[in-house]
Amino acid sequence: MNTMETIQTRRSIRKFRSDPIPEDVLDNIFNAAVWAPSHRNSQPWEFVIIGTETRARLLELYQTVMEPVLSNPDLPEPARKGIMNLKEDFGGAPFMTAIMSRPPQDHLEKMENLPTAAVAVQNMCLAAWEQGIGSVWLSIGGHPAAGEILQVKEGYQVVAVLAMGYPEAIPPAPPRESYKNRLTRLP
Repeated sequence: MNTMETIQTRRSIRKFRSDPIPEDVLDNIFNAAVWAPSHRNSQPWEFVIIGTETRARLLELYQTVMEPVLSNPDLPEPARKGIMNLKEDFGGAPFMTAIMSRPPQDHLEKMENLPTAAVAVQNMCLAAWEQGIGSVWLSIGGHPAAGEILQVKEGYQVVAVLAMGYPEAIPPAPPRESYKNRLTRLP
């Protein structure tokens, strides 16, 4: 797969097969993260592998947080189905990780650490997809209670929680608006 093909075919997966991800594949995924561009090569990311106990606590939080979302009668059916899949043990993903942004040491890092760590997450998702591994970027890590569950150190910020595994099914591509409709040219 070339780069554009990987970008355009990648999907957020919300239902996974139970097959474990081999260690060498996980190594490739984490290695892709550290090759993300970063200001002054600061590499402000940290990774946490989420084990069984932590996952159970995080799942309980996710289920609680999603109840009011699911009670919205205007919630589109595809979103409802995705949330329902994830409420069942994060779609059965065999692997989960959290990606943190380190505390900034100066004004520049205050502006750049979070988006830089997000680029590392994108690299992980693309590297995973290229190897047949699906992922979903969960925002539950941003919930205040998730910080305690994930044992986030002072000053660190959760950028993403990724659930990963071999897809049970690959959803079709959602429509994309042309970038030309969102492009502004300045003088």
